[in-house]
Amino acid sequence: MDSARQGKEAAKATGGVNLADMAYRTLLEMILDRRLRSGELIVEDRLATALSISRTPLREALVRLASEGLIRKEFNRPYRVREVSSREYFQSMRLREILEGEAIATAAARIDPVRLQAMKAEMLRLRDEPQVRFEDHWAADEVLHTMIAEASGNEVMAQIIRDLRVTTRLFELSGLPSRIRPDCLEHLEVIDALADGDPAKARAAMESHIRSLAKDVLNDIARA
Repeated sequence: MDSARQGKEAAKATGGVNLADMAYRTLLEMILDRRLRSGELIVEDRLATALSISRTPLREALVRLASEGLIRKEFNRPYRVREVSSREYFQSMRLREILEGEAIATAAARIDPVRLQAMKAEMLRLRDEPQVRFEDHWAADEVLHTMIAEASGNEVMAQIIRDLRVTTRLFELSGLPSRIRPDCLEHLEVIDALADGDPAKARAAMESHIRSLAKDVLNDIARA
């Protein structure tokens, strides 16, 4: 496993302050960049050796990842990266369309304009960047959708949206091609609608974005 050097460097960087946090960040990155793939078993001994840590902080990291819905553990079985079926994915996307449409309509009058402009600048940068790192795209996507959900003021809805996004992200990480440029263009439409302070326009932009993503995924599956 090529994470051995990365784990040692991360341990040096933290000065041993919090090995569980270091392990969590490393494992999260391994899931997001597909070094730990959907359905893959997580062998604790091997990971602990690769990260140069004991199993105690590793287990703390695994519990945290499980609480966020990224990995699962069955009785008397090792942890496994959570698998998401296409059925669960499309059902989750339909719920996201409904809930994130409601969240953005509520957020239109509440969102911080300074943060919104900073988000627009980042999306423009990603749009115009010839070679966008997958991780940078995911990070910007996460910031925007989370910012909108939280700006709705409905904490229960925001948490459900976060959970649904974990589900859909895991499915999209299973090998589907990325759609960075279309995402950036759709995100810019969402941001402009929010900047206008128009709840109906913002809702329409968000719902269109989520339907567009689901449609592209469906087409990718059909071509496979």
